Amino acid sequence: MKATGTPFEVAEAVAAVDALLDLPLPEDGPTQWEPSKGEGWSGSYGAGFRLKLLWESRAYFGVPGPEWDAAQEEAEAYLTALTRALDERWGPHRQVSMRAFLLGEVDDASVPPLFAELRAFDLYGELMVWGPVTSPPGPRWVAVSVGQCDEDAPHMMVAAVSDVPIEELPGD
Repeated sequence: MKATGTPFEVAEAVAAVDALLDLPLPEDGPTQWEPSKGEGWSGSYGAGFRLKLLWESRAYFGVPGPEWDAAQEEAEAYLTALTRALDERWGPHRQVSMRAFLLGEVDDASVPPLFAELRAFDLYGELMVWGPVTSPPGPRWVAVSVGQCDEDAPHMMVAAVSDVPIEELPGD
């Protein structure tokens, strides 16, 4: 498979998830961006969650074509590899759909901060979720996902850690 974006190693992605699990989660306050070494966004934190960018493809300009398809396949393969590694550690994951957002069925007043941040980046890919898992600060829920805000933006793989269960949002 031809790489379309930043390098990806499963062991590094698992280590990044472990690092998220070790960090304290803010109890309240507005969502903040993590400082980035380069341009753009590398992660966020807010009331009860942390979100980290694990991988991204390059951006694509114009309508989807063979290069976009290759990036999509690469993103899905990387997500599958990471999901398998985390399944080996914590047991089978469950999927949490972001479909309610796509259909406009979510009451904005009831959106938890983690989901609000995912929506801010238009990251509507299915969440692969484990939890509660043991971590030094206490029980946590972990999710990984791949999304893309529009057809010419990079595919982005993110990891999230939450101090509350990550559950599918009810529609209106």
